[in-house]
Amino acid sequence: MKVAGNPVRSLPRAVRPDVPATKNLWFSRSRGLVGSASTTCRSIHSETRTTLAIPCARATWNGRVSSASQVRSQLGHARSHHHQVAAVETELEPIPPISNSSTYDIVIIGGSNAGLALACALLAQPTLSKTTRILLLEGSSLDKTRSWSGKGDWENRVSSLTAENVGWLESIGVWKHIEESRSCAVEEMVIWANPSPSSTPTIHFPPLGHPMARMTENMNLQRALLRRIEEIGSGIVDIRESSRVGEMRLGEGGRWVGLRVGEEWIRGSLVVGADGPNSPVRKFSNIESYGHAYSTHAVVATLFHPPSPLYPNSTAFQRFLPTGPLAFLPLNEEASTMVWSTLPPHAAALKRLSMEALTAMVNAGFTLPESTLTTLTDRMIAADDAGKGTPLMFEEIIDHIATSPTSVAGEADSEQAILPPMVTSIHGPSVAGFPLRLSHAEEYLGDRTALVGDAAHTIHPLAGQGLNQGLADVRSLAETLETARSLGGDLGTKTSLAPYPRERYPLNHLILSTTDKLHYIFRARNGPINWLRGTGLDIINEIGPLKKILMGGAGAGPSATSSSALSANGVRGRGRSEKDREFGMSHAQDPLTPSAGNMGTLADGVEGWFVLKGVAKMAGGVLGELTKNGLRRAADALERK
Repeated sequence: MKVAGNPVRSLPRAVRPDVPATKNLWFSRSRGLVGSASTTCRSIHSETRTTLAIPCARATWNGRVSSASQVRSQLGHARSHHHQVAAVETELEPIPPISNSSTYDIVIIGGSNAGLALACALLAQPTLSKTTRILLLEGSSLDKTRSWSGKGDWENRVSSLTAENVGWLESIGVWKHIEESRSCAVEEMVIWANPSPSSTPTIHFPPLGHPMARMTENMNLQRALLRRIEEIGSGIVDIRESSRVGEMRLGEGGRWVGLRVGEEWIRGSLVVGADGPNSPVRKFSNIESYGHAYSTHAVVATLFHPPSPLYPNSTAFQRFLPTGPLAFLPLNEEASTMVWSTLPPHAAALKRLSMEALTAMVNAGFTLPESTLTTLTDRMIAADDAGKGTPLMFEEIIDHIATSPTSVAGEADSEQAILPPMVTSIHGPSVAGFPLRLSHAEEYLGDRTALVGDAAHTIHPLAGQGLNQGLADVRSLAETLETARSLGGDLGTKTSLAPYPRERYPLNHLILSTTDKLHYIFRARNGPINWLRGTGLDIINEIGPLKKILMGGAGAGPSATSSSALSANGVRGRGRSEKDREFGMSHAQDPLTPSAGNMGTLADGVEGWFVLKGVAKMAGGVLGELTKNGLRRAADALERK
């Protein structure tokens, strides 16, 4: 062996650890980090390229012994400054011959929501399902998913599935496997802020005539996807559980990818990374991601409450607080799930409360004025003292609320948002927390690789779009691959795959950036921002067509692939009633068929433009009315004084 100085950017994409990996790997292509659960350090040299095999336990870096975390930190520094590093060279052993039984057209890495959904989406394609061999690799066992009974305690990992995605899941035969009793329709949505007791700007999204979303446990969805694969995928989709990839290399001429799983090599024309936010496939592909961590953690829990005597529990509530949004999402008549996004010390203190005290804090989060809630939160954090103190007791919370102002004199008659049911208890094991981060890969395609779901992007949960974006990704990728196969194209080339990022990247970026801006706008608390935010919410709440545009963009409209979207003559399309069609030139009963492709999208955009023009005219009138009403209220207040 010899030591050679090479810039980090010259590191190659593959290594071969000495022992099969038992933990997640970092794959290096030209600037990535590579490691395994090996306790020894071995470096590999392949022709003119050099790399370091960095084990998880210990590693040598520039002659010093460091932990893996220190190596990763130093690697990030090297990326920024492109300084030279020393690497020990040795030769890569050639990939052994790979049998036909271990050769696949598509290899999916990751057996969670995105990976299982992609397998189902591929099986739904007429050409791919007859001509393609698919392998799904999952690092853990899927037995828990298979054996999920749909009974017992609620899972704390619950997602909002939009009407559009529910329709798509129906069309590919997945939804029939959903446990309906564990999927709750969301018919309405109430969003509000409360920067002062006299100001409660609110948006109420009323019923659309169909559920705008369904709250569904992730385990429920995953079991349905797995059952669909097992139902129709025999001989097409192979699933290998408890299988981790120890090495990835581009094959001869870049025409395939070799993957070492244990001691066996597998060959794939295309490798799809559905392997989460720390995607090894993304690292192997040398695809950078950008974004930032929020100074926010999300606390989740299952809430119990009595059924309402007035209306069913089918309304989603979200209150925007200075520290982040607090969401109340229905599960059934007597249970809901909570997502409270807040500052890390606040989140940590909430998780350490007794269930009785946490119940009181959740009710306070939805009902107290911001000023009172802030003093209560500060007291809770001080008592917790980063886990070294004594968590605030239930009696102390109740006493604080009883002795604090809940309204301002003369303003007790101010409008109040519709509130969720009063919580009576919380399921202790369901309480959990996790940090929030925004990230977006710079591209979705590498050399014979593609990224979907969290491997490509992560988002703040305030809009409930994370899982929905992933499902839209796999749907688009499956359709792209179907087109390539039907035309006789190579499934792994960037030319064949180009329509996928062309469709999904701008849409995902729009959702990510919009959600990111909303997070900061709703957290801000100052006079001008409060006025603009409140006025904006009031304007949106007064304009029905604008609310429909917003809900349609969030997937609340039914999918053109759902059974409910069939027109009277059996043609699949989006028929509309006169009530639905508030703007536009076409007859309401005419279906807008999706067969027009991009031109259909363009037509939708043109009609949307007419809607937007109408909304803009209406917005001016509404703003004027709001201004006049505000002046009237001010005059009335002066008269009372």
